[in-house]
Amino acid sequence: MYSFNKFTLSNGLRVIHLEDKSRTTLVLNTLYNVGARDENPNSTGFAHLFEHLMFSGSENVPIFDKEVEEAGGQNNAFTNNEITNYYLVMPTENAETAFWLESDRMNDLNINEKSLTVQKGVVVEEFKQRCYNAPFGLLWHHIRHLMYNKSPYRWPTIGDDIKHIEDATLEDVKGFYDRFYAPQNGIVSVVGNLDFQTTKVLAEKWFGGILKDTTANPNQYHDDPIVSERQFFEAEDLSPNPAVFLVWRGPKFIDKDSIALEMFSDMLGGSDVSPLQMKLVKEEQIFNAAECFYLRGFGEGLFVLYGILNDGVSHQDGEASLIRVLKENQEYSAAMDRTYTGVKNRHATNLLFEATQPMQLAQRLCFFENAGALDDINNEQSLIESFSLNDVLTVSKQTIDANSVSVIYYHPKK
Repeated sequence: MYSFNKFTLSNGLRVIHLEDKSRTTLVLNTLYNVGARDENPNSTGFAHLFEHLMFSGSENVPIFDKEVEEAGGQNNAFTNNEITNYYLVMPTENAETAFWLESDRMNDLNINEKSLTVQKGVVVEEFKQRCYNAPFGLLWHHIRHLMYNKSPYRWPTIGDDIKHIEDATLEDVKGFYDRFYAPQNGIVSVVGNLDFQTTKVLAEKWFGGILKDTTANPNQYHDDPIVSERQFFEAEDLSPNPAVFLVWRGPKFIDKDSIALEMFSDMLGGSDVSPLQMKLVKEEQIFNAAECFYLRGFGEGLFVLYGILNDGVSHQDGEASLIRVLKENQEYSAAMDRTYTGVKNRHATNLLFEATQPMQLAQRLCFFENAGALDDINNEQSLIESFSLNDVLTVSKQTIDANSVSVIYYHPKK
């Protein structure tokens, strides 16, 4: 059980504190409630662009990384369709430096033509390398365009079109910053050897005076209905082998069924002795690789099942084989009991390991708070224990049905 404190500053910033006296370092994690789903459909990729711009400096800190490194710290960030997350790790004696640096770029980021041009160039190059010059580089574009119609989930985090970033103006970017990078739209978690009173003082000192004329993100989006028919798309790809991807929409992060689907994906394809590997890769040799996973999201999740085909195997046979093994493993058999016990043990172990990793813990505290269920971080272990194998199989059958699958066939480029 995690023993944490939470308070909210007068400007709306939520702060979560968890003291760990065994540490010599402090993690200050800042989550902004803004992701790709909050972008204008004609100006996508801005959330990811800001992940880069936030390291471009401010009036007080021209070179952000330099200040972090000179204080003995490290930092990084990531973006997805729903949030943008930044973290700082500092020696405890430099805790105030962490508060100063993070609050400074929330208060007044130095966005100018030079910094924007530089970071646009970086993001455009990343888009080219990841999407145009790598196997399955456009996979998430294809998945999201296939599965969504009007929902803002219909484009990936990196952006729908490279031109949207190339055409981004200084006015556009400043407007995005002023709208979303505000205390009322942020959550800060502090994990390390820092007491609660000192955390409150530092939070008030460095973040309390930041006032911005905006509102918290209401997180209201158009939700496309889940279709009950097979959807299909095919394209050429840089992969040397043909491939089949099957995708389903599922429950959101805070729904307990999302944990059940995570566990089911682990049973089906989460190890070298899983059914996908043993049946389709080693025995039948239909694929040279086959895996599945469940992405838990704040709005909804995605269950992805895929295989990289061996020479001479058709896409249709590959799809049929994936569906066959899926269905076989949605029905109870005594042989599954041992596998499921191992999966439960792995998930329980991962939670125990998380408790020893301050960075992961700081991020998870922000995730649960952003989902509106901070206390549920202490319930995951009991939820895992409460699920029987039949519970997990039932959830999988309710969510992963051949009639509602989205299918992508990739052919090697000629």
